[in-house]
Amino acid sequence: MEISGEYQIANDRKTVWAALNDVDVLRKCIPGCESLEKISDTQLNAMVTASIGPVKAKFNTRISLQDLNPPESYTLVGESKSGVAGFGRGSAKVVLVKHDAGTILRYEADFKVGGKLAQVGSRLVLGATRKMANDFFSTFAGVLDPAAVRLDLEMPTAARSTKSRTYVAVGIAGLVLLIWWFLLR
Repeated sequence: MEISGEYQIANDRKTVWAALNDVDVLRKCIPGCESLEKISDTQLNAMVTASIGPVKAKFNTRISLQDLNPPESYTLVGESKSGVAGFGRGSAKVVLVKHDAGTILRYEADFKVGGKLAQVGSRLVLGATRKMANDFFSTFAGVLDPAAVRLDLEMPTAARSTKSRTYVAVGIAGLVLLIWWFLLR
């Protein structure tokens, strides 16, 4: 399942980049985040509680940062596990673009789930994952700029994918780590 979006934030790229790498900021923005720990400059561990339809579980999530290009972009790769509930894997690319009014944050993520989560139904899982991603980025943008604007609400997916712009993956595994971590480090 693919998820994408973009926000206009009235802060410079360095400020947005610093927030994307601030464990305290991320912890506040990740839906259901119980803990977020920096293991190294490129590794994070998180414990996130999520409900997808009838399945509510705690997910142990590992996230690695790849393709680092400060303060422009990075790729998040993650995996979440929750015993009986199943697992999630994902990656996300995040790109920060200079803009007259500050920074445009663009993200594109891809997630895969297995186990009990996969049995819930792809529409339900996609809807819940999309909501979690939107909640994370909306909260994140709002923390930096209470007047932040989501730019892609009315744009169909096909139009977004044909636009010439660079996406870098944001993601996060486990049904949402991108989100859960942000689901992003």
